[in-house]
Amino acid sequence: MRCKLLLLSMICVMGLSAQVTNEGLPMSFSIQSKKSITPVLMKGFDLNKIKAEDAKNDEDKSIPWRFGYEFNVNLGLGNSGVWDELPNGDRIWRINIISRGAKSLNFIFDTYKIPRGATIYVYNNDKSDVLGAYTNIFNRPDQMLGTWIVQGENVWVEYFEPASVAGKGKLNIGKVIHGYRLIADKRISQKSLGDSGDCNQDVDCPVGDDFDGLKERLKHAVGFVIMNGSVCTGTLINNTSNDKAPYFLTANHCNAGNEATWAFRFNWISPDPSCATELNSPDATVNQTTSGARRVASNPESDFKLLSLQGGLDESWDLEWAGWDRTDVSPSYSVGIHHPNGDIMKVCRENQQLNKVKESFPPDFPDPLGVWIVNDWDIGVTEKGSSGSALFDPNGRIIGQLAGGGAACSGTVDNNQSDFYGRFSISWDFGSTDATRLVDWLDPTNTRRSTLEMLSVEESGGNPPVPPEDKVVSLYFNTTEAKVNITNPVREDLKYFVYDIAGRVVNSGMTSREKEQIDMSGVRSGMYFVYVENTSDGTSFTKKIIINEL
Repeated sequence: MRCKLLLLSMICVMGLSAQVTNEGLPMSFSIQSKKSITPVLMKGFDLNKIKAEDAKNDEDKSIPWRFGYEFNVNLGLGNSGVWDELPNGDRIWRINIISRGAKSLNFIFDTYKIPRGATIYVYNNDKSDVLGAYTNIFNRPDQMLGTWIVQGENVWVEYFEPASVAGKGKLNIGKVIHGYRLIADKRISQKSLGDSGDCNQDVDCPVGDDFDGLKERLKHAVGFVIMNGSVCTGTLINNTSNDKAPYFLTANHCNAGNEATWAFRFNWISPDPSCATELNSPDATVNQTTSGARRVASNPESDFKLLSLQGGLDESWDLEWAGWDRTDVSPSYSVGIHHPNGDIMKVCRENQQLNKVKESFPPDFPDPLGVWIVNDWDIGVTEKGSSGSALFDPNGRIIGQLAGGGAACSGTVDNNQSDFYGRFSISWDFGSTDATRLVDWLDPTNTRRSTLEMLSVEESGGNPPVPPEDKVVSLYFNTTEAKVNITNPVREDLKYFVYDIAGRVVNSGMTSREKEQIDMSGVRSGMYFVYVENTSDGTSFTKKIIINEL
């Protein structure tokens, strides 16, 4: 629901049945004369103490990854900010909040009830990042709302109220979240938009021909979650009615703040993937966000939490609802899709069969959990912030969600440590009520199915859609072997050139094979550019790689 200023007539849609029309600009942007306003300045805090806590907590995936410091405030329509009344009787309320040194700000409304026709925008002082519009569609019985983040330390909240509903709005900001660690910045292309390690693989990196087609759909089910000042990952999950019920699976230990104030982002995928390299992962222009959820079930035995998202999901977002398998049979291999450390979407793969264990995570869990153990990732890794992300079997079905573990990066390779996922079969029927188990929500008509496919497969009669990417030439760099891998699924005639930083050709060739490798082990450390051209239609692309001699 973030809208670029240039798209003045852009439609931002929230809700399965209702649409929110965004006029593109907050009303105050077009008003020449406005009352001056004194900024509300947040107090300082001991950032060194916070970082020391993070240094310890970042080792533990059973604790949500924290990116922000929470200020408790009481800033509402009647006690702060400034009202401007327009000649036609419409009104604008604005408040300017500054927290020195913040990389981002987001807000928790402990009172949010606005009438039809009213809008709320949140934007930074130079108007380069505009969030909105929030409308009456986000009204909840508990009158709570959490916003997405806005970049910078100087941010405005603006409420527009038409004359026809004057005085009917109720708003109060209860928390200001000072983001001291970066989650995303569209203006900066960098390797870690968040803080994830170099061994991570962007979700569009290949993990194997046996799963890449499934991954192209499953990545549209994965969501990044802001919980006040912390983050987790979760996944839209299908139910036997195949009705797009907005169920979202994550971890029970993702528990920072009230779920009503959480914000969710989908399809945060880099357009130019980095595959376990030090290369940049450019940010995505897509920013599909919604706010508000209700917990419907959870338990600590398998560390699962099932939410019902209440802010709406736009049909145009091309979302997927993942399937599941409750048989508790260990798969031959498994794949995770997640957002580590507040970063853009990543993927990881374990090629060994999983084992069932009971694992303790003191002091956060009083009893051992029933989990799958991933002994050592073969591709990619997970990190803090990946918590709650789904583990998929070879059929693309969820068999668990990330509860904890020690896996992390060591440069462009992983540290050979294990991860643990709460088992789906335990989550399925644990306890005696619908508040502690999944069965009542994911099998509402009591079909007693033991497996369910992702929604698009169920709707197509069991035939997974063939994604366009399966026909596209792609390239990734394997740092461990120092080899450039070209994937050519339609076996087109390709020519390639490798240039050094001075523009000299250090390698070249032609290929029509499905897979081609370019050996770079004999070249010096430095930056290189790989140019690939399809000779049949003239299309081409260039990728940057970095060689580091060990």
